[in-house]
Amino acid sequence: MSRLLARIVRRKVLTASGGLVLAAALTVPTAAAHRDAEVLPDAAPAAAMAVDAASPFAQSGPRNLIKRLQDTYISSADDADHSQGRLLHIGTPDGGATKYRSFLQFDVSRLTGASIKKASLRLYNSFVPAADCGKNPWLGVYRVAESWNQSTITWANQPSVGEGTAAYFGVGHPTGCEDQPNKYLPERSVGIQRIDVTDMVKAWTTPGTSTPNYGIRLSTQEGAPHPTTGATWYKDFCSMNPTTPDNDRACTEAYFTPTLEVEFNSGATPLITGNEYGPPYAGGYPAAEEALEFLDSNNPLVWEQSKPYQRWLPDAYHAVKDASLKGTLWKGGTSHKLRSSSLYGGQVLVAADGGSGFIGVVPYPSLAGYHWALNVRDTGEAGDLHGAELLPDGSVVAAFAGTSDGRSKGRLELYTKKQGTPGAWNNTAASTYYFDGAHEVLYDPSSGYLWAVGSHALKKIGIAGGAFDDKDVETFYLPRQTDARDAEKGAAAYGHDLAPVYGNADRFWVAGNGGVTQFSKSGAAVCYQGTVSQKWPVRQHVETLRNEKGEVDTRVDGTRHWCTDYPNENLINTRTFVKSIGNDPVTGKVATTCADECPLANIVPEDNNNDGQPDRLYSTPWIEIIDPAVSRPDLRRGAYKWSPNSKHYRATWAVPSYQ
Repeated sequence: MSRLLARIVRRKVLTASGGLVLAAALTVPTAAAHRDAEVLPDAAPAAAMAVDAASPFAQSGPRNLIKRLQDTYISSADDADHSQGRLLHIGTPDGGATKYRSFLQFDVSRLTGASIKKASLRLYNSFVPAADCGKNPWLGVYRVAESWNQSTITWANQPSVGEGTAAYFGVGHPTGCEDQPNKYLPERSVGIQRIDVTDMVKAWTTPGTSTPNYGIRLSTQEGAPHPTTGATWYKDFCSMNPTTPDNDRACTEAYFTPTLEVEFNSGATPLITGNEYGPPYAGGYPAAEEALEFLDSNNPLVWEQSKPYQRWLPDAYHAVKDASLKGTLWKGGTSHKLRSSSLYGGQVLVAADGGSGFIGVVPYPSLAGYHWALNVRDTGEAGDLHGAELLPDGSVVAAFAGTSDGRSKGRLELYTKKQGTPGAWNNTAASTYYFDGAHEVLYDPSSGYLWAVGSHALKKIGIAGGAFDDKDVETFYLPRQTDARDAEKGAAAYGHDLAPVYGNADRFWVAGNGGVTQFSKSGAAVCYQGTVSQKWPVRQHVETLRNEKGEVDTRVDGTRHWCTDYPNENLINTRTFVKSIGNDPVTGKVATTCADECPLANIVPEDNNNDGQPDRLYSTPWIEIIDPAVSRPDLRRGAYKWSPNSKHYRATWAVPSYQ
């Protein structure tokens, strides 16, 4: 369980009058997915393994699956419209003369049918009276039973409520229990509170439910202070209307607005993918912009309806206030992987974007603020950033492919933990290792080495003293592609992606222009068995490996390192120009993307190549998923998209393990 969800405040289940109630458990069937109707040989399913894979975790927000609809407070002293205020009030500050209650509503309709594991209401408690410090007075969170409107609701016409949840907390006074907003890591702010509302959300999202979603009421004791402790029970919270820093030191951040957090479809490891397509939003807010997207892999057939359940980009809304980090050429993310970091106290998202030059280490699943970030795209920089990896000491290694015009050479660059310090970042690399066509990097915890894939080779690189060790490098040349122009030597492989094979710590996935293969680090046994229809890697170029000059390399037995003996190879290795590859350790599913000359690539009408054909881009709207659990081999592979306008480069399973 994430640290975020572990910090749920203690609660009891209440009715509006204080009685205990029970909620029924939900079981939701999974719909079958459509797959290519192509008859292929049977293959053994890949074995699943127990790892710390993520489950879909959605937060309400304007770009996300769950939407904030409305909030306000009502007062027994007036009938005014308080819906645009920066605060929500509950209780009484004057012994019962003036009473306050607050109402909130979220749209969870797109979660209908999902299996809800945990739902929490996240609030920022910005004020309590001094008498309440350390007392943790109770707060009631009740299900609203009738419709209401934030602009017209009053004390006199307020709706009735049903069962509820009680929570006990209280911070926000400058003397004794001050709230403390955290500028760079909002999730660590003193003031954040979470209340378990799982039963409410389950009731709202059960198919055919008789429990309509009219939202939530916040209220508490509304009489005289406690005769012994003096506690008043009064509280202020940030509302859904963030204000300017001049008016409030805390309620200025989107992360502090009332937010519904829902973990759902447990066991369905999310897919993370960058998207250059920024969809327009109702009313024009937020502005259409490229984003990193999180997709629920439980049933890709519904992606067109459900769309990404979460979107992220390094902007002020997500507490990245330094605009120079995102820059002006953000393209949604080129490399994106989860990691578990004891250094940062939990899971993090390591993201890099080739368009803007952004590289960051971001708290997950909060996706608010950042532990570490910098931008590598200075004036004149080529924009060839393709991959990034977090090392155990907090350093980050980035892969740059280089450019054909020679403006930039392929290379790996290492940036120290200090260089990404929030508010004081420095993008001058601490160490550089030149490597032609470097596309992705992967740390190997079993050996302490860094692996990188490029145009011609896979490299194992030592790191010592915070720098690349040029004397501790082992090179494994990629099998070359078949090329009619040079049948003997073939053509460069052009590697694009490198990922762990979860379930086999000796193996990596490698994707390139020719297709997909696995790599054995040990080379302990022959693992090359040929490929279907003589697809890459072909036997000729596995048995005779060549360097970037086409010269034969006799050091390595390619049949022991370049492997085709993995389950469902005939389904997985079907495309060329493969940009990403990876397997889900929970289900055994494999996801790939392909572009350029692949038939699934985005196509534009321009003919910049002067070949008389529309250009194919390096992106695709499709993600292909191979599901070994499907009994019929001809139905195991399917291609899925949520929008025909999407432009994905890679798709990565949300698994924080390096191996």
